[in-house]
Amino acid sequence: MPVRLLFLLLLFTGAITQSTAQAYEPGLLVRANGDTLRGEIENSFWLDPPKFIHFRPTATADAVTLLPRHLRTVLFAGGRYFRFEALPIDHAAETRLDRLPKGYHPDVRTDSLLAEVLLEGPASLLRVVRYSATHYFVRRPGQPVLDLSGRNYLRASSMGKMVVVDANNYQAQLEQYFGDCPAASSAARAAAFTPEGLARVVLAYNESCAAERAPTASWVAQAISQKRPAFQAGVVAGGRSLKLGGYGTGERQNSPFAGVYGEIFLPNRSISVYSDLSVSLFDGKGRTLAYTSERTVIIDNKLVTVSEPVYSAFAYRAGLASGRVGLRFHFRSRRPQRLFVGFGVEGNRIFAPNVRITDGPAATPNDEDLSKPTMPFIPELGLGWRNQRVAVSLDALVVAAMRLGLTYRLSRNPDVAKATAVARP
Repeated sequence: MPVRLLFLLLLFTGAITQSTAQAYEPGLLVRANGDTLRGEIENSFWLDPPKFIHFRPTATADAVTLLPRHLRTVLFAGGRYFRFEALPIDHAAETRLDRLPKGYHPDVRTDSLLAEVLLEGPASLLRVVRYSATHYFVRRPGQPVLDLSGRNYLRASSMGKMVVVDANNYQAQLEQYFGDCPAASSAARAAAFTPEGLARVVLAYNESCAAERAPTASWVAQAISQKRPAFQAGVVAGGRSLKLGGYGTGERQNSPFAGVYGEIFLPNRSISVYSDLSVSLFDGKGRTLAYTSERTVIIDNKLVTVSEPVYSAFAYRAGLASGRVGLRFHFRSRRPQRLFVGFGVEGNRIFAPNVRITDGPAATPNDEDLSKPTMPFIPELGLGWRNQRVAVSLDALVVAAMRLGLTYRLSRNPDVAKATAVARP
């Protein structure tokens, strides 16, 4: 890629702030000092604990950024519930195959973070998702917090090969933890290592053995239902600069374009599959064979017929249909506007050319005579900025072409829940 394109990309990177698929939903926050704030919270569909929270009192107000240590509670209306907790987390728990240790050596440290609340009652169930493993925490009166986590390690077999050992003995841990409650112990022996499976054990204790038979509030269904792709669509417009001819040779053209786009966000909302279709005008020129003239000449005292091609020069204006598909990676930040980077391919095709002869006899060019805009499928790299319905991206193609596009989402954001009353934690 030419150096000037890289330079432009670097300038563009420095000029914008970060962006992703944004969805503000009704909810409430309880600050560390006990104040309750009601309004709208940005739902970033966290897998790992939130590092910051965007909150605005009304839909038209500016968003403010709050850190976990400034909060006690984050609760979405009809959605997920997070609580600031100090929890003993086994940092040695690992499930990624390429990072499994040889042998298992616990490393328990207390972390303060926003943990997701699945059940709240006499005994509670929390969840913390880390890149290495998922942790579930059970708390009941008179007992320390129990950390249940997925954990594997490597061990040499009798044949000398390294094998993966599953060290997650959560059923035995739960059976011992609720050893004084037959209903919970029985449920533990059949429990799956899922939010629903572990919730059944905690509910069995709360309903059968808890000293206080208070109702148990559940957010298990809300936590599970978040894992769905989301589709968005709208219009795209902007300008593009490209060269005629294969691999960026020839004349450069600048022209506007317009079209439609669609984008599918994966469940974690940090990766999306993006595609668009657009049209623009395309000017070109070339030459085509008008006819072949024949004349007779004498060569070595012999009459020889010689054919000479006669060419005509032409210019044309045509439509250029462009299609793109690729992946976008969205980065969360403390600012409401966020950055994304994209990788993909673009394909172009000329249609409906309007040809005029500029020099030579009348002729009809065929498709092979028309200049082709770059390669059939062009790899591209892009940077972009998103704020609510609007996104701007600058894309550089490997054949010395660039495009600056503006998209506007027309579809409803499926991540935005309808306003409902906010349950109190």
